[in-house]
Amino acid sequence: MSDGDRPDHEEAAGSPEFANHDDATVESSGNGSEAEEASSSGHEEEPVWRNPAYRFVFLFLVYLGAIAFGYPKLRERYEWVLDGLAVFTANVEYYAFSLFSDATSVSDRVVSYKGFAVHIIEECTGVYEVLIFAAAVLAFPTIWPKKWVGLGLGLPMLYFFNVLRIAVLMLVGKYMPQYFDFMHLYFWQATLILMITSVWLLWITQVVNRDWSRTASSP
Repeated sequence: MSDGDRPDHEEAAGSPEFANHDDATVESSGNGSEAEEASSSGHEEEPVWRNPAYRFVFLFLVYLGAIAFGYPKLRERYEWVLDGLAVFTANVEYYAFSLFSDATSVSDRVVSYKGFAVHIIEECTGVYEVLIFAAAVLAFPTIWPKKWVGLGLGLPMLYFFNVLRIAVLMLVGKYMPQYFDFMHLYFWQATLILMITSVWLLWITQVVNRDWSRTASSP
């Protein structure tokens, strides 16, 4: 073999090495893309419905919509229940004030304290606050026994706070009448929102976040 043929032979002999290197490069890049696909598939976003926060907001709005649609119809059918609740609230206020003064009277829905009288209507019974609170409890993602506890403890607390609100308004109307409209129309409206939120958060921290299984098993 002549020396002139030797470079061609060496080039031919070297060709498979470059070919194998190219194949390895292609194979490596192919494995990298598969790894990227596997990595991206492992980080897929969860459906919105599986997010507890989104689910709570959605269900809360649904329950509020159902209340807004169904309450007027239920009110027409069970008006006697709301009337009885208003009369009951007026009597509760009467018995509370009669503990401190004899100048207290009640007649149907009207309760009077030392000459200042208030007429207890449907909005004064706390029924709207109770419905909003119930919607927030039912929409919250937790087990049903804890929801029943929230309703069983929260509703009486809201009613008691509403009775206290009416008592304060009567005292303001008697001794500081110039502030009655402000307290009735502005102050207590904002306080009602704070009241509902406070009772709801109290239920979450003291009932929902508590491990019942550990409590039941503890001596």
